[in-house]
Amino acid sequence: MNTLSYSKTTGVYGPVVRGGRLGSDIRVRAEDGFCRDKIAFPTTKTEGIEGESTLVFLGAKGQEVEVQAAKDTYMLDSGLDAGLELPFTCRGGICGACVGRVVEGEVDMSDIPDLSFTVSEEEQADGMTLLCMARPVSDRVVIETQSDWGYSLGVAEWKGATGEIKGKKVEPLMGKKWGKDE
Repeated sequence: MNTLSYSKTTGVYGPVVRGGRLGSDIRVRAEDGFCRDKIAFPTTKTEGIEGESTLVFLGAKGQEVEVQAAKDTYMLDSGLDAGLELPFTCRGGICGACVGRVVEGEVDMSDIPDLSFTVSEEEQADGMTLLCMARPVSDRVVIETQSDWGYSLGVAEWKGATGEIKGKKVEPLMGKKWGKDE
């Protein structure tokens, strides 16, 4: 239940969301910003961006897939258009599900209004990139992916490329294997 109250601690008058963890209250302040204000919407950039880039997506067990991509296109879109299985959710630079690590080359994430909201400065320095809103700048960009959704920003250490980016044959949990007469 939401109510309005004044906090002597913070000096803020505003909504309080009750019923949080262990009955604690969460004070919401407009100046902190809201998630909806952080989401970026895909844009088309053509000014000053020309040519193509070779994107090299790295997956588990040495998988390596080269994709030709226009430099005015987001890297996630280029990978998905090539049939790769890459994780994503919001496509707006907010959730972090599409994170990859650039190990070679340069990318542009300037479409994300508050990049540090999702990717810390330290993670950016380590090459962490939100593929949904990143465009290639270099003629060649090499990206480690975790297509098994094995990484969460700020929670664990990057393990390198994981997951089957080319897809994996799914086996049934019980019964006969699909496509077999046995």
